[in-house]
Amino acid sequence: MRTYAIERLDEKTLESVRSVATELAPLFPEIRVELRIVESNQVRGMFKVGAPHFLAFFSEPKDGCHANAGFMMQQMDLWFSSKEIGSCWQGGPKVTGSVVAPSGMEYVTMLAFGRPGEDVHRRSVAEFKRDPLAKMSKVVGADGIMESARLAPSGMNNQPWLFTGDAARVNAFADKSMVVGRMNQVSTGIALCHLWLAAEHAGRKTAMLRDPSAKSNEPRGFAYVASLLMA
Repeated sequence: MRTYAIERLDEKTLESVRSVATELAPLFPEIRVELRIVESNQVRGMFKVGAPHFLAFFSEPKDGCHANAGFMMQQMDLWFSSKEIGSCWQGGPKVTGSVVAPSGMEYVTMLAFGRPGEDVHRRSVAEFKRDPLAKMSKVVGADGIMESARLAPSGMNNQPWLFTGDAARVNAFADKSMVVGRMNQVSTGIALCHLWLAAEHAGRKTAMLRDPSAKSNEPRGFAYVASLLMA
């Protein structure tokens, strides 16, 4: 969503945002993170939307931190949607120097949010501009769950992911682009969040792991991110 009402959200709603932001499930629990609401005048950069609020994600600069950011922040994006609050991923803008990062952490990405100035929800799946599932997935026997990843948002809507596996295990890989590699990691974390939630909704028991054997078998041009196990 790129159109917002000018007025700020009330303090009770903002406090709910802060509370939910402390309860998000991580992709990689070993990475320390912090989410912080910042003001519009503390955000600068290309393609910044005119929202009254921004939720910034800070993380330890460890392997997997960008995918972890996508996985966790997409939970916030979906929560905003469930509360009829408009939200939008911000890949270009960054926090200004007036925002001091938590000790040992760096800024990774952010979501804009606020009272919507347009419809929050699409009316049908046909309104999503997405590639066919066969272009991004080699997973056998889990098309229903994989469809949730196909519909996930991504930086510049480029869907920079590839999935392999079967109904019991899905391996996720991100495009290794030299220009937007970090953004691709964030986007693949977003898609993994959709897969995880779809599997949980289907009653499957899930677990996330990083598997050295999957990493050693990366498809050409892609970097291994994580695997979702489904029982």
